[in-house]
Amino acid sequence: MVETSQIFRLTAQEIAEFSPMLRDFEYQFWYPLGESREFRIEHPSLYTDFFSSMGDAYCFVALREDEVVGVLSSVIRTLVASNGKTSQVAYVADVKITKELQGSTLLYRLARTAILWLRPQITSAYSVVMDGTSVTPKQYTGRVGVPQFSWAGRVHLLSFSTTTEFPWTWRVSEHPLDRSSAASGIEPRRTSTAVPTWALMNPLLRAQVVPAWLIDQQTGACALLEDTRRAKKLYDRQNSEYRYAHLTYLSYANPEHIVHLIPHACSRSHSLGFTHLFVTVPDIHLAVVQSRLEEIDHDSFSASIYGVSLSEDAPFLVNSSEI
Repeated sequence: MVETSQIFRLTAQEIAEFSPMLRDFEYQFWYPLGESREFRIEHPSLYTDFFSSMGDAYCFVALREDEVVGVLSSVIRTLVASNGKTSQVAYVADVKITKELQGSTLLYRLARTAILWLRPQITSAYSVVMDGTSVTPKQYTGRVGVPQFSWAGRVHLLSFSTTTEFPWTWRVSEHPLDRSSAASGIEPRRTSTAVPTWALMNPLLRAQVVPAWLIDQQTGACALLEDTRRAKKLYDRQNSEYRYAHLTYLSYANPEHIVHLIPHACSRSHSLGFTHLFVTVPDIHLAVVQSRLEEIDHDSFSASIYGVSLSEDAPFLVNSSEI
């Protein structure tokens, strides 16, 4: 059967009329959370709010008559290197093809349409998928007009119950984001982590609760405590919501310092009604962090990064709130 759907590029301003159709469309897709659990995604507000919280968002939507049969959502982000140099990076953040057209040419057509349009504006591109996902970017890239996305690293999402009792406490201060600064974006804080960072972000677009920077007063390690429930929610097979908070944009001199922030983040998240907390750790630092958590009950899920022209610092740029 010849695949005849039409593909449209829509900006965040143009997506509103499609949001209800896209919400219905995405209901059919399930993703692995470890070996025994799954989740589906729902974007309860404007479909692109989640993506716009990271940069300039664009959706490539495939329509067959008046039915959505595929979508590829992308974000153009500005990356700031440790020397201050900036570059434009495309995040291919969301790819979905209706079940009956999986295996057709639609996936490649969507990818090619998006990449050809994005390519003149960017120097690199990446995508993140939970390990265990059946389709990865390697399967729909590397053909004519679409550069090959190669495996570029792994991050681990450590999951803690927010009622977890920790045998240590550290003096941690909270600094809520200023709502009035949301229009121009929020500059990530830096300590001595000598890795690139995203130039601007606007987590207020995705968060239901005002995010706050948590800062360890002894080491200067810091991270953003946030949620995505305004723009993205996760549900299990029983249609119960996973109420996760996220500790993101970590900056630290020593990976051991990450654990200084977790007790305060769990306690604060529990008081706000979240049942679990995700903490994103680059693969290279996992062993050090896990060695400090040997007596603490927690789960660990992994996600792989694929991309083109990425630096070895890619795992430091991925946050659970943006997958």
